[in-house]
Amino acid sequence: MTFCCFKQCLKLRPKAMQNLQNHYNIAMCPHVRNQTGFSKHMYVKEHPRLVNEIPRGSKRYKTIKKNRSASERANSTIKEDQKILDKPRVINISRANILAQMAAIVLLLKRAFAFIVRTTNLFRKLHKTNDPDIKEKLKPPSIPKSILSLIQLE
Repeated sequence: MTFCCFKQCLKLRPKAMQNLQNHYNIAMCPHVRNQTGFSKHMYVKEHPRLVNEIPRGSKRYKTIKKNRSASERANSTIKEDQKILDKPRVINISRANILAQMAAIVLLLKRAFAFIVRTTNLFRKLHKTNDPDIKEKLKPPSIPKSILSLIQLE
């Protein structure tokens, strides 16, 4: 596996560039002349953590991702999709709790609206095509008798 820096030091913002320049003279770097900048070949046997054990996008990776617990999926959605918990700025534990509760509310709203949009689109397709497969998808699930007795008004 080959590591290349691709001259990232030259793409820094001015303040970061100035801080780097104070500690290291970038103009004297011998790797600036190379197209890829600094490059080093690293052997997987010496550095086994460089390689992901299960390649992303593979069938096994997707199966493992599907089998995650609900809390893992919720945390990953809150962190990656909504960026709420990416870099939270909180002063104390009570504000951290408020931020976590707001993130949970946003997640529930996102999932509820996604369900509404999916169902609405299925109803539109059903009215246009009258497809029996869509009609089957839109059938309400069967409710167990134990729960049905609890929710009946009479």
